[in-house]
Amino acid sequence: MAVVALYALYLPLSGYAVGDFGFDAAEYWELSLKFTQQGGFSLLGYDDPVRGYLGPLLILPARVLCHFTGWSMLAGAQVLGAAWAALLMGIAIPALVAQVTGRALAAGRWLALLGLMFVFWRDYFNFTLSDMPALTLLVLALVALRRSQWMWAVAAGVFLAAAINIRPIYIASLPGCLWLFFRNAPPGRRGIARAGLLVVGAALLLLPQWRINRHHFQRNTPLVMAGAPQTRPLYLKQLTWGTAFQRYETSLIPEIPRSLVYADPAGQLVLARQPAGRFASYGAYLKFAALHPVATGMRYLRHLFNGLDIRFPTPYPRHLHPPGQETLRLLNYALLGLGTWLALAAWWRSRQSQQARGVWRAPVAPVLLALLLPCLLVLPTLIECRFLLPLHMLLLAAIATCWHPRTWWRKLGGPARRVAFLVLATGWLWGCWQLSEDTARHLRPSREAPQE
Repeated sequence: MAVVALYALYLPLSGYAVGDFGFDAAEYWELSLKFTQQGGFSLLGYDDPVRGYLGPLLILPARVLCHFTGWSMLAGAQVLGAAWAALLMGIAIPALVAQVTGRALAAGRWLALLGLMFVFWRDYFNFTLSDMPALTLLVLALVALRRSQWMWAVAAGVFLAAAINIRPIYIASLPGCLWLFFRNAPPGRRGIARAGLLVVGAALLLLPQWRINRHHFQRNTPLVMAGAPQTRPLYLKQLTWGTAFQRYETSLIPEIPRSLVYADPAGQLVLARQPAGRFASYGAYLKFAALHPVATGMRYLRHLFNGLDIRFPTPYPRHLHPPGQETLRLLNYALLGLGTWLALAAWWRSRQSQQARGVWRAPVAPVLLALLLPCLLVLPTLIECRFLLPLHMLLLAAIATCWHPRTWWRKLGGPARRVAFLVLATGWLWGCWQLSEDTARHLRPSREAPQE
């Protein structure tokens, strides 16, 4: 209720107007009409090959609300956004943290996490995008996978299949989810029965997608095709775009309409040697990566930084340099450094201590695998900050739940070590700032943005 109240107060005052509701958000909103395009409601009325049916279906309640109240689609999206925010930050994340750490998330630390998520991601809840719902459902799936009752096995299958249908990249979470499931499954017939219930839950969500694919596209698959038949797969296109450009933002900035796209001159140079200036197949990309391993690895690292370099707390910035952007960036760089340090410290302790290794091998490793593998798969693509939302959320959660500032400051030791740390921290902030500015210098006109 606290999260609902926060976003119910903030979102109407966030400054967005109905005319700002466009791009992917408007497309999802319009896709929800497909279920009723033949008069009555029918799941088979949905015929989009790129996006799964569940995302638009979950928007229907907001459309009904707008129909009976006369509210705008932006107001309906904000009501839906407040609900997803409450589910993610009021239920899903605290439950997952409690399972991983073995203790409930303290109120003060939960407020710190809520504040950090609000600072960096608040305006995403204004729009009917897939990122927040899919992540929420994935986190709920991880929570359900560790519960022992049979109904939680069904729920886990439903949540996991829902996340994959809304964001197909989350199919990469399957290894971590299955690892988490089987390490907690009871032996013998009870374990087999729970696995069957997990499959039943997933089938409940994926069967409509299979029916849609078979009815409209003659494809026998329960997964989203992520591309029209007889066209190049979207992920293959993304590999080309990710080689040619460093990062991407959707823009509502009047002087730079539609796209903020940042070129990768080195990538464009080597891409020009490819037939037709693109990768014709996944094999062609793998061959390219094998021939240029250092350049490809450095590009992935650059994409990793750019995906975590949050310049705007919104998917649709209205100003290139909004007020407070410098503070937001410096805070983010400081948190990235702190989160990285905490992760390295935890890894080092796990090597030194048998007890720490046991904790690390408990639920932590499969949860990390489930959340981080999708982030790994998007690194070669045309990176957007929302693609690395699970990783950024993990860093914020680690800081909010594990960092003890006073204890940490005392353990630094004497004045010399503290001064050395401050110098190192200043160097980190400076380096992050310079790397970000180097990317910003390659901003290109919107007309050069990749097209479908």
